[in-house]
Amino acid sequence: MSIPAWLKSLLPRSGARAGIATTAAPPADREIAARAAFDAGLAAHSARDWGAAIVSFNRALEYRHDDADAHNNLGLCYLEADRYEDAVDSFVLATHFRPNFAQAFYNLGLAALKGRDFDKAVRCLERAIEIKPALAAAHNTLGYVLTHQTGDFERGAAHIRRALELTPADPDILCNYGAVLAQEGRAEEALAVCDALLADYPQMHEARLNRALAQLKRGRFEEGWPDYEARKFARGNFVPRALPFPEWRGEPLDGKRLLVYAEQGIGDQIMFASCVPDVLKLEKICLVESAPSLVPLFTRSFAGATVVSQTQDDASLVRMAQAAAITHQVAIGSLPLQFRKCRADFPDHAGYLRADPLRTEHWKSRLAALGPGLKVGVSWSGGTPATRGANRSMQLSDWAPILEQRQCRFVNLQYGKATTELPAFLRKSGPLVHDWRDAMESYDETAALVAALDLVITVQTALVHLAGALGKRTWVMLQAACEWRYGERGETMPWYPGVRMFRQPLPGDWQPVVAHVARDVARLASS
Repeated sequence: MSIPAWLKSLLPRSGARAGIATTAAPPADREIAARAAFDAGLAAHSARDWGAAIVSFNRALEYRHDDADAHNNLGLCYLEADRYEDAVDSFVLATHFRPNFAQAFYNLGLAALKGRDFDKAVRCLERAIEIKPALAAAHNTLGYVLTHQTGDFERGAAHIRRALELTPADPDILCNYGAVLAQEGRAEEALAVCDALLADYPQMHEARLNRALAQLKRGRFEEGWPDYEARKFARGNFVPRALPFPEWRGEPLDGKRLLVYAEQGIGDQIMFASCVPDVLKLEKICLVESAPSLVPLFTRSFAGATVVSQTQDDASLVRMAQAAAITHQVAIGSLPLQFRKCRADFPDHAGYLRADPLRTEHWKSRLAALGPGLKVGVSWSGGTPATRGANRSMQLSDWAPILEQRQCRFVNLQYGKATTELPAFLRKSGPLVHDWRDAMESYDETAALVAALDLVITVQTALVHLAGALGKRTWVMLQAACEWRYGERGETMPWYPGVRMFRQPLPGDWQPVVAHVARDVARLASS
């Protein structure tokens, strides 16, 4: 819908809220009243009294319905009051009455970002920059959206650098710049930026989290984990929970009962669950929350723990915890702070998750029916735009040098939209990859198939964590600037002794990685 049409649709339902002049008074008196109401709105906004400010700006619009500044300021108040739809209405009206209002387009972008409409946020921020190319805040916010949400890292980094050129000392811009440096693998520079920021702004949680990720990527676990707690207050995947139990901070449990609650995605839950056996050594009874797809796997693997499904209803979790006499809580991502303070603290395990043994035998039989040869599971695409999925993924055709190894029997472990590539690839190249859809019907079934294989080859996906946690020999092909979990360099990762990493020499250059894997899988198959 066009802005004029949207405005027309808003007016009947919005009345004075949308700015219809309803007060009959001489023009001069209306102007004086509008100015007084506007000034009162500014004063209330400065005092962070959003309710009073909303009333005042709405009163100003009763007298002067086309005041773009009043609409814009009203939108800011609605945004602060978490009235997202009203904020969007106000910013749209501001841009309608002043089409080249860069700040209103910027604010509309902020509202879209808060509402997680990232495509709209990009459009609005780009429009703000088109109108006012030197608007540093718009460059910075656009850079954040592109690098953190839509996966267009290079373009986003360019906008953040432009914002830094325009406003070199702005702490929010410097914080985003530190994140860019960390993503580019320039850890020492990122740490220097974060240290300088935190010296002046010790409560800047995003900077502290950026520093944590840089430290963890370098293997500095003792320094990194305390800062990683900042994720609970920074923008990101952590969702605060309404749980009434005191937080466990590593003190002796001495009969206390612990609730380990879930956070982040499936891969991270699997990775951090490597610390659950450490918890069970201290306290034989605990309650572990996990993603629904992981409940059977975790239940089978962690004897002594009661595993419950993660839901959006904290009240039901509290009831279960109270029934289990829980006394303390801890986020699963906070367990490494207590149990993984240095590289030596990571156990040299052969797998801490257990697949269903009967289903594993079923898949071993199906694999054996394929004939002799190495049984290899493959996954070539992963991630989302927000996790830079395009950078970590490949086309299936890129894998031809690997899949042409005739002494191997390849099985599809790919899920999601990328599976649509497989039929066309098979028609062109022959039946090189066996596709068993029933193996992907549940995560527990996938785990059983993975446990039956000889080798898993994958890009950076949750499959790395699943296979590594099952103790399966796993080869992961990594982009040049990979996530902190995979470290800065080397072929091994502390979380999973069975995982071997193959790293891009240059961003976007998969050919050497594929060639290396193809050579090594041929050697392994022949041996």
